[in-house]
This record gives sequence, structure tokens and C-alpha cells, in this order.
Amino acid sequence: TVDEDGFAAAMKEQKEKARKARKTTNYMGADVTVYQSIDPSVTTEFIGYDRLTADSRVTVLTTEEELVQALTDGQKGTIIVEQTPFYGTMGGQQGDTGVISNENGAFKVEDTIHLQGGKVGHVGVMTKGMFQVGENVTLSVCAHNRALTCKNHSATHLLQKALRKVLGDHVEQAGSYVDAGRLRFDFTHFSAMTPDEIKKVEELVNQEIQASLPVVTQVMTLEEAKKTGAMALFGEKYGDKVRVGDFSTELCGGTHVPNTGTIAYFKIISEAGIAAGVRRIEALTSEGLMKHYQEVEEELQEAARTAKTTPSALTSKIQSLLEEIKTLHSENEKLKSKLANDSLGDVMDQVKEIGGVKVLATKVADVDMNGLRNLGDQLKDKLGEGVIVLASVMDGKVNLMATATEEAQKKGAHAGNLIKAVAGLVGGGGGGRPNMAQAGGKNPAGVDA
Repeated sequence: TVDEDGFAAAMKEQKEKARKARKTTNYMGADVTVYQSIDPSVTTEFIGYDRLTADSRVTVLTTEEELVQALTDGQKGTIIVEQTPFYGTMGGQQGDTGVISNENGAFKVEDTIHLQGGKVGHVGVMTKGMFQVGENVTLSVCAHNRALTCKNHSATHLLQKALRKVLGDHVEQAGSYVDAGRLRFDFTHFSAMTPDEIKKVEELVNQEIQASLPVVTQVMTLEEAKKTGAMALFGEKYGDKVRVGDFSTELCGGTHVPNTGTIAYFKIISEAGIAAGVRRIEALTSEGLMKHYQEVEEELQEAARTAKTTPSALTSKIQSLLEEIKTLHSENEKLKSKLANDSLGDVMDQVKEIGGVKVLATKVADVDMNGLRNLGDQLKDKLGEGVIVLASVMDGKVNLMATATEEAQKKGAHAGNLIKAVAGLVGGGGGGRPNMAQAGGKNPAGVDA
């Protein structure tokens, strides 16, 4: 059963919280009433699917705090016009940037956003002169930024199509982000993609790109679109009229390339899980991909210079360096062991017999835990059956190690219990198995005790 009354009460509470939150902040960090106090009858028509410039009339001007009749040089604010070629952030696609200008001034558009009631806000800063409400202005979208964004956006549709082919029809979009530099695509899938699956998806997308397919978008009613089998995309809201792309058959209000060939090339940079049953792909196309390859090439050249070789010989150079490090490490361990032995000297005269068990407890200078274990093995060979406890101070910290032979254990010796009992004397703790145990401490003054 479902508690509908309880749900309604919880929903009401959530709506109240959301309203209160909206009163304290908005996109520009200003009071949200800046936008709420705009006349509800004001709307903006988007006309930028097939054009990047347009002339229109300013209907609303705002600073970050209030509605104004004019914006002047240096002021940050938002401009609303009757018609705009600027695409507002929606469906994961970032809004356009560009310039709004006339003979009286110029305004740099840093972002384009959707506002309540079908309004489009051009957010940015006046770079010169002054605009007033009612003036006619020319709106110019940054063509380069729009073109790169379109390439990445169209590539997400090709990516979804390829994912469904390679992974199965259970793949659905679960979110996306597209701007001029990159694309991010979240989708439903139950496990990490294998390198082979990633390669197949890349190949399919690049085949569609190389085929230079025309991207045709039709405008139809939502019901007509559903009859074509078009997929609705995650998180998008649709009006009575919708746009349907033919090459991936999806409802999409975003801007696209005219032809897949303009995307140039597609490369997946990463694939990872972000939630239960949801994966995320980050990918690059065209200019963003070339920039990535340039950075990778520079890093490779720098690595080769550091290793004093060429990029083509870098792998074999690294392998030979690793072999050299391995040899040097082995030699270093032998030298450390010899130094520890020399530092320890002949300590066999310190051996005591307790309850029929030979015990050697002694200290040695500047030996790490690995060195203590090696020393313990060497002393065990000299001692035969018995117990060995070694302590060393290195860099102001104490290392303790105990080892007990099989015969000593049969007579009640237990290396772990022994270490546990004495570690407190050097301000530390530790333990281990009956035959070998170790501990660390912070108080060198307790070593003699």
C-alpha cells in the first residue's frame, strides 16, 4: 500500500523549502526576486537553430540586484530581448556566448540561461557605452564556440546509438554535459565497460562521422514524434512541438552540426561508475581532441628528455631503468645487512637461558624493520633454538622485532605476546604470530628498559 497523504505532506514541505531557497540565491548569486519581479508577459523567442545573428528589441535590463532602465559601462547584469539566436543552457548543453551591440554600446554575453515563463537571459557585462530598455540591438553568437559545442552535442547522440548497439537496448541516457571543450554522457549499465567494448563504441561513432551523414531535424507534435519511436532524453521537458533528429531518432531541443563529418573524430577519455547501475563516459571531438593529443605529446617528449632518450625508445629505457633499480636495491639491502651486522658486533655473550630457553635481547643502531628481520634470521642461525628480541632507533623512532624458533614455542615462547608486553616501554604497540612479531614506538629512551 502507498501512504498518499503522507507523500502529499512531505511534497508540500519540500516545495516550501525550495521556495525559501530560491529567495536567497540564484544564478548570479543575487536575490532571486531580480528575475521574479519581471513582468510575466515578457517572453523570448529562440530563433538560433539556423542563424547566429539577429536584430531585436531590449525588453528587460537587470543588474545583479535590481531591474533597471539602463546598463552602463562596467556593470554586470542580464539582458532580455524579444528574439534571440543565443541558445540557453538546457538538456546538458551549455548556453552560447557572444556579443550584444548597437551604436550606443556593447555587452559581452558570458552565459545564456532560461528563466521562468519562457524568457532567455543573456548574462554578462557591459564593455562599453550604455543600453536602455526599448533599444534595438544586434545579437551575435560566438560562431566558434557554438560550432565546437554542436560537434560535442551531436557526438553524444552518436555515442548513445553506439552504446545501445554494443551493450544492449537497456542503455538509457541518465544525464549529460556538453560545452565547447568536451562532452560527458551518463548512461544506465550494470558493469564497467571492457577495453574491447570501449574500442567498438569508438569505432562505431567514428564510422558514422566518416560517413558524413546529413543531420536533419524535423519539427512535429509530441504525439507524432512518439509514433516515430523517438526516444525522450533524460531530464528534458517538451512542449507541444518537438524537434526530432533522424540519425539517432531522439527528441532533442539542442543545436546540432549540419553533417556528422564536421565532428572530425571522436575519442573516449574515461569510463567510470558514478552511481549504482549508472556509468559515465568523458569524451573529446575535433579541436578538443587535437588539444588533448598535443598535451599528451608534450608530456611524452618531456618524459623522454628526462629519461635521456627518444619517445620511441622510452618503453625500453624505462624497462632497463627498472632492472637497474632492482639490482641496486638488492645490493643496497646486502650492504645494509652487512652494516647492521658490523654495528651489532659479537653479541652471543649476551645470550641468557630462561626456563630452558636461550634468549638474546639486544639493541642495534639505525636499522629499519626489514633490516631487523634479516638480522634476526642471521642470529637465529648462530643461536640455534631460542628467542631473539632486537630493538633499533632510526630517525627518532623505535623498531622492535621478536622471533621464536619452533622448539622455543613448544616450551611456551610466543613472539607476538612478548612484543605486546614490551612495546609499551617505548611508547608503542604491536604484535604478531608466535614465531615472528614486530612493533613501532615513539620513545627511544625506553629501549634499554
